[in-house]
Amino acid sequence: MVIGSDVLSYLIPVRHPMIMVDRIISFDSEPLSLVAERYVSANESAFTGHFPNLKLWPGIYTMEGLRQACYLLEVLHELEKADLMKGIIELQKRHALQPQINQKLCQETIDYIKNRKTTDPDLFSIKVKLLEPVFAGSLIKYYCSVDDNNPDYWSVRAIVDERLIAKGNIVQTSYKIS
Repeated sequence: MVIGSDVLSYLIPVRHPMIMVDRIISFDSEPLSLVAERYVSANESAFTGHFPNLKLWPGIYTMEGLRQACYLLEVLHELEKADLMKGIIELQKRHALQPQINQKLCQETIDYIKNRKTTDPDLFSIKVKLLEPVFAGSLIKYYCSVDDNNPDYWSVRAIVDERLIAKGNIVQTSYKIS
């Protein structure tokens, strides 16, 4: 199952230019995990003034991409529990201009997403180590999985060209960490 950027815009409350996930390429419920991707274009506004004459991707954006992947994993898992994953597939088909879409299911899914309680992004503790730089032209793959014993704890890693560029964990907390 591939979920593209048009459907992601329903799932995540972040908008351009701060959305760091282009598409979801894998979602599994056993074990609960997700793989997402982000293509780093040479035309990114983040490169302006970051490192003159060097298209070096800011590490904080990789960390934000991992956080967004965890958020998307949480949303998809919730949709799965509500038996609305077929609605996500229908939305993807609609945005791919495929015929015979179940419009009612699409609307039910959109309404469910709009009415769900969202997680405060400030309630995430991000403990990620950046291991290698990322440059323009790279395809970052974000991997996240939920710990079986603690559903608020995600193991994360980011990979470019089969090289581990970041790893760590993200914890959803019930209080703000100062």
